[in-house]
Amino acid sequence: MTSTPSSRRHAANVLGALSLVVADRMNTAVEAIAGLGPSAPAALAAMHEFADGGSVTQLSSVLGLTHSGTVRLVDRLAAEGLVERVGAEDGRAVSVVLTERGRDMAAQVLAARERTLASALAELPPGQVEYLAAALDTMLTTVTRARVEERAALTAGRPSPWLCRLCDFEACGRSEGNCPVNNTATSSRKND
Repeated sequence: MTSTPSSRRHAANVLGALSLVVADRMNTAVEAIAGLGPSAPAALAAMHEFADGGSVTQLSSVLGLTHSGTVRLVDRLAAEGLVERVGAEDGRAVSVVLTERGRDMAAQVLAARERTLASALAELPPGQVEYLAAALDTMLTTVTRARVEERAALTAGRPSPWLCRLCDFEACGRSEGNCPVNNTATSSRKND
């Protein structure tokens, strides 16, 4: 099937509509678990997957929040017993780590995310799911390249949040080298 300008425009339009619906459903599901605003589920999931023990500055970069906004978020998460601040060995830095309760909640957030996304795919036969997965990998590669270029050109202002901030690394195959976002970002850094 050949892509025409009108079919490309239609595809872009329905992708936009679907993206909003899926994002709204996913955000509603994960925000209901934490009950601490829209950034809390992403913070918990990111810490569960890759940012546990990082600094507030690192978490700020992942979430795309200002430093002060991230401090307030960490304060709320700590007040709920989901994270704790731990001093580094040199006494100069502070790491944010998930508590056991925080790990449990992060796992619930990721499970709710997975259920929401699986429901969007429920009517597709396996062949279409495989085709869609390949198309989405290509799209994520394209978006990641653009974001890498935008970040390289950015001299001031708040950075964009990471694409993988609410991602299930096992599902994307990151440790096996199958994550299109990580692969593209890593190859872009090597080429600089």
